[in-house]
Amino acid sequence: MSAPQNVHVNPLYLGTYLAARVPMATATDQLAASEPFQKKTDQPLSPPRMEGSIQIADAAPPVEGEADPQMAVRQRLAMILAGGALHADLVAAVLDQPTTESLTIEALEADQVQAGQWIEATTQELARAWNGASAGATDAGASTPVGRLPDEHRYEIARLLVDVLREHPDGPMRIEPARLATYLTAPETADRSVAPDWGQRLAEARALAHVLDAALRCDFQREVKTVLGEAWTAIAGTAERQADQIDQVLALAPEARRIAWQRLLDVGGVLYAATLARVHRDSVRMIQAYQDCLNAGDAAGADRLARAYQDRRLGYAGVAHYFQVAVEPLDRWTRASLASPPEPPVRETPAAASRSPPGAVRRRPPAPAAPGGGGNGP
Repeated sequence: MSAPQNVHVNPLYLGTYLAARVPMATATDQLAASEPFQKKTDQPLSPPRMEGSIQIADAAPPVEGEADPQMAVRQRLAMILAGGALHADLVAAVLDQPTTESLTIEALEADQVQAGQWIEATTQELARAWNGASAGATDAGASTPVGRLPDEHRYEIARLLVDVLREHPDGPMRIEPARLATYLTAPETADRSVAPDWGQRLAEARALAHVLDAALRCDFQREVKTVLGEAWTAIAGTAERQADQIDQVLALAPEARRIAWQRLLDVGGVLYAATLARVHRDSVRMIQAYQDCLNAGDAAGADRLARAYQDRRLGYAGVAHYFQVAVEPLDRWTRASLASPPEPPVRETPAAASRSPPGAVRRRPPAPAAPGGGGNGP
């Protein structure tokens, strides 16, 4: 297969994100910075993510009324670095694919384009699914109206899907975009205290992607959609309970509540995925031991293993129980943290203060609780 002429990730998707982060750049500067990337053949994946690439917002502002000659350079650098990070992840995902073919630039770029097309198609399906799940409504409490998918979220979705490709290189052949969009769209349930804008949908997709990875690896003889639906019920319910617990003590503002909910969803997704993998591994090991006893004619030993299997709540039915076991250390840490008095502000040195925005106050991080608990008890 010959490689297409263009496999660039067009950094022009940064548009509104850069404008919000760097309002001091003039329209002329922004256009000049973008011109080298404007190609009609570009089919961009998504916008670069700013974190960890270059801190444009921290740059010293220019004198009012004067153009900053370095702003266009910093914008281009941010685009190049962040777009390159996405390219690197995509190339790594391609390299992970099992193949007997020789590694050539042409083959690599062709596979890159195929993966990019799958990502773009999945992104479009996600936008359609999320609009449908929200009935096309705009929620007054949402930080972003439900409608056109924001550029920065397109980039985050691309990174998320590249991660899926890293773990499952056969993704484009195994899961068509529409089905993957269904997998990564949380069902409407009562456990949703935050308006379902794009940012919220993206946070939910991240949590479900953690579980999807484990579900594709661990065959519990259940439909993937069923596993994800039950996982979402457990994850969302746990996040809601934890957010309520924090809110009762800290009286969170709506935006803080939104951030807490999204972080708790991500943690819940990680823990649920790990729980699936652990229960599957233990179940398979005991089933194999049971079969070995039967093959050896040890009926008594097989009976003991069968009872132990039930007593330990192994099998898919035990996932919900062990998820709560996995969540308990986090709950204890939260209770201990909320029960501790707030730490006084830390007096900053002049050097540290110079790196902080005006009016910022640093506080000491709370001392971590002992790994074994040490909180307020179960």
